[in-house]
Amino acid sequence: MAFTLRELDRVTDHDGVAAIDTAFETASVFELAIDERRLELVERTLPQPRIKRYDIAELFAPWCTWDHGYVAVDGGIVGVAVVEYEPWHRRLTLWHLYVGRPRRREGIARALLERVETHGRKIGALRVWLETSTVNVPGIAAYARLGYTLCGVDSTYYEATDVADEVAVYLSKPL
Repeated sequence: MAFTLRELDRVTDHDGVAAIDTAFETASVFELAIDERRLELVERTLPQPRIKRYDIAELFAPWCTWDHGYVAVDGGIVGVAVVEYEPWHRRLTLWHLYVGRPRRREGIARALLERVETHGRKIGALRVWLETSTVNVPGIAAYARLGYTLCGVDSTYYEATDVADEVAVYLSKPL
């Protein structure tokens, strides 16, 4: 099936975006190995696959600061990407990128990221930056295929949450 991209409307697209199934399954996770002078992400196979679901309601939370977004549409909304431009360092932060489970591996995420990157270049951003976690091995692999590279980790980022066993992973791509 074909899909089209358009700008996200916070009001009229709310229900369609909220219906996206953000769950993914992974057979491995990254663990942070630390020695005196080095950090390393080491992939570890899990005894059984793990399913993680992101809370898409956060995308519309009052504290969310994204200022631009796109949706992929094919009958209904099948994917979404939202970003925020931070002019002080000319960074475009990708706050959310989701493609519904039944529509993955069709190029929708790639198309959304290309649209985000085009937007970033148009407004003068130097790079796209994003945060994910050590559980999102499939996502990290997909971002790597699209030119995103590791630029940092934070082992304390989630410590006060229900995913305290995860480590924040930061990726970026120059524009």
